[in-house]
Amino acid sequence: MPDRPRSVVGGGRRFVPKVPWQELFELRARACPKSTALVADDVAWTFGDLRRWSGRLAHALRAAGVAPGSLVACAMSRSVRAILAPLAVAKAGAVYLPLDPGLPPARRAAILGQARPAALLTDVADLAAEADVVLSPDDWRGELAHLPEHADAGPARAAYVIYTSGSTGRPKGVVVGHRSLVNLYCELAARLFPAGGEPQRVAHGLPLAFDASWNPLLWLLGGHEVHLVPDDVRADPEHYVRFARERRLSVVEAVPTQLTALLDAGLLTGDDRPGLLLMGGEAVAPPLWSRLRATPGLAAVNLYGPTECTVFTTYCRLAEHDTPAIGRPIANTGVQVVDAELRPVPVGEAGELLVGGTSVALGYLDDPVLTARRFGTAPPHWYRTGDRCRVEPDGTLRWLGRADDQVKINGHRVEPGEAEQALLALPGVRQALVRAEGTGDRKRLVGYVVLGSGTVGDLREHLLETLPAYCVPALVEADALPVGRTGKIDRTADRVAPRRLTPAETVVAAAFRSQLGITVVAGDSDFFALGGHSLSAAALAAWLRARGVPCSLRDVLRRRTVAQLAELVPSRPEGGA
Repeated sequence: MPDRPRSVVGGGRRFVPKVPWQELFELRARACPKSTALVADDVAWTFGDLRRWSGRLAHALRAAGVAPGSLVACAMSRSVRAILAPLAVAKAGAVYLPLDPGLPPARRAAILGQARPAALLTDVADLAAEADVVLSPDDWRGELAHLPEHADAGPARAAYVIYTSGSTGRPKGVVVGHRSLVNLYCELAARLFPAGGEPQRVAHGLPLAFDASWNPLLWLLGGHEVHLVPDDVRADPEHYVRFARERRLSVVEAVPTQLTALLDAGLLTGDDRPGLLLMGGEAVAPPLWSRLRATPGLAAVNLYGPTECTVFTTYCRLAEHDTPAIGRPIANTGVQVVDAELRPVPVGEAGELLVGGTSVALGYLDDPVLTARRFGTAPPHWYRTGDRCRVEPDGTLRWLGRADDQVKINGHRVEPGEAEQALLALPGVRQALVRAEGTGDRKRLVGYVVLGSGTVGDLREHLLETLPAYCVPALVEADALPVGRTGKIDRTADRVAPRRLTPAETVVAAAFRSQLGITVVAGDSDFFALGGHSLSAAALAAWLRARGVPCSLRDVLRRRTVAQLAELVPSRPEGGA
């Protein structure tokens, strides 16, 4: 009997020019200098504008001591300057390191201390004192106007560094090369750019320090018009939909959680709607998949890829698959699904996904041990994703979950261990367990704590000083954590018992569980800290009203915790929990 085919899939070969990514921008800017490239803060910027101002900014970086091959950290507000920054860094021959200006100071200091950039560039007033190059939001053009317009110091091997969560509590920097980034551009151009060359209006609604934020910039290299979505618009689905209609955006990319909220707000209703939706960063739930497939005239694409594999590694058009899949690898990239001995498993069997080829990053910044462990598999420089997958007979990849504890929360890669270590370091915490609960767009990070002193509210405030908000779990106080036969904390226990609830609190806790998809809720659990938003708050109020509790959306917004909402529960509410 012949052996079954093995789970090895290649993405085919495609020519990739051996140039740094900014050279593709230069070619585009010289070809169409007067065409609109970017709309930010209601101002249209041409390709010529971006070319000139990024060149001037590159000279400012050099004057601050930036040498070819060095790192430049960029903590920028959501403005045209945030788009000029990576261009200027590349033109200075340096490596771009984006930083969220809203990071807690301790987190920012940890990243800067590890990365040791040659300069910090910012236009945020609160960071000016620690920066080497500061652009005034009001007069940045006046500050740069005296500098030469064009700069080209030759490329560094690396294009950018992105920091991700680390299981030990120490963030790690992923180093990505120019060739990987240019390969990604060629993939977008071949698969997603319209065949007729008609410029598209592309939404840039992704966080600037998120690796997927490169996708809109690569559309820019293709001659398309990128619209930078302001922060207040990104945070409000209804406002975002109005923005998309007013700008007549044709391409929108979002993580599935945000995309679901945009659809609920009417993104795909009316005539002026996007024709192409891109999603990635977290698993797509079957209801969202079916909903998009059922929308006439819509092209929807699922993009999968770890940060270590240059934004996305596989590509899947929803129209071609009835149920969620991550598709097939992009060009010049291969994948294998392997067993514990790193041997390819038969087609149809589950295993860990390895990625090899041009998409794979160069490694982790100044961490050869971790680089060897995650990139040093056989054959050499195949990245171990830690994702469990299966290859179907037609070569399609299905994502089955994680082989470790890592999760995606709203598109951000999170190691529960990082939040757990941060909790255990706080005074008053005797024990802590952090894990992801819920599924799909309801996945939340939940932390269970046994306290010797203090409150969970105090803990949250302390965590926000050291962790980005997406890493801070919803906190539940417990009398004790479950233990296994060895005496160790049982991380697989179905439930962790919180402190006992009153009958009224039990009703509200059931409502929280119903709307948020989590298993455990305590009396001091905050609906919004658990991941609730305005849409789910309205659903929560409706759930309670259906059971005889006089509750409005306003009540949920004002009474955020279980205990506070329980004050509205009649002594004998109708229905059951």
